[in-house]
Amino acid sequence: MNKLHLAGIIPVANLKTDFGLSIPDVLLPISKNFSAIQKSVFECAMAGCNTIWIVANDDLAPVVRKLIGEWTYDPVYYSKMSKFSSEQRKEIPIYYVPIHPKDRDRRDSYGWSVLYGAYSAWKVAYKISRWVTPHKYYVSFPMSAYDIHSIREHRKLINHKCNNFFLSHNGETIKNNKPIAFTFTGEDFKKCRRHVNKETTREYLPPSPNQHYPKEKLPLHERWSARHFNFQQIFSHVSEENATKADLGWYYDISSWAGYSDFIGSNNNIETPPSYLTKAHKHVKIAYDSEG
Repeated sequence: MNKLHLAGIIPVANLKTDFGLSIPDVLLPISKNFSAIQKSVFECAMAGCNTIWIVANDDLAPVVRKLIGEWTYDPVYYSKMSKFSSEQRKEIPIYYVPIHPKDRDRRDSYGWSVLYGAYSAWKVAYKISRWVTPHKYYVSFPMSAYDIHSIREHRKLINHKCNNFFLSHNGETIKNNKPIAFTFTGEDFKKCRRHVNKETTREYLPPSPNQHYPKEKLPLHERWSARHFNFQQIFSHVSEENATKADLGWYYDISSWAGYSDFIGSNNNIETPPSYLTKAHKHVKIAYDSEG
């Protein structure tokens, strides 16, 4: 199979903001009838993702799922003019995965949500067939505001099988700790995960030369330092060799009230896509006999 499987990853679990809301922060509106999480789903679809994986724990997933649904249309193929256009529309399945319990309070930083989403996408696909496993991953951060419609012109570069793609602003990318979209390969994933597991502290101090097993525990605040790793630490091993960087005309980090206010008060707007590309689509339930 020569077709590239590009999996979209949208991290929601472990997102830190200063809004203090009782609802998921990713439901904040960024345009009329258009929320931050809908922006990321549309962005992944515009980038050409074949599947979309939203990493959200069980406390947030039901709320997000009600708004987003279980699949969406590829906006490029939806409006493509042809004789049988309705039959050529592509549906993109959306999956919801929680962080594994063994990683919680140990490695579960916001960046780790990206890595775990990629692992889940690969593992589920591999159990079906190795021919459908993702070759590459596109990461969209809900609380980053920029012109998502411009992603269309970079679609071919994003779907390059080997070379990575980075969105940047003022020359800064995810490598500079900015939550802006980027791609990485399966090999990059393995290097990043290995790096996190190597650099994190654990519950015990390493054993001394005359000890067979560790005995002395670290102070509570020093254990499992990977919980606090930033993007720069986690994604330091994502390859930049022959990578493409596309600089954004404008960008706002709306994970803080100050950034959100700056975006809302600016002259930069994100155009709301047509409702048929953003409304929640759900699969029809299979009919069954309750007595059977």
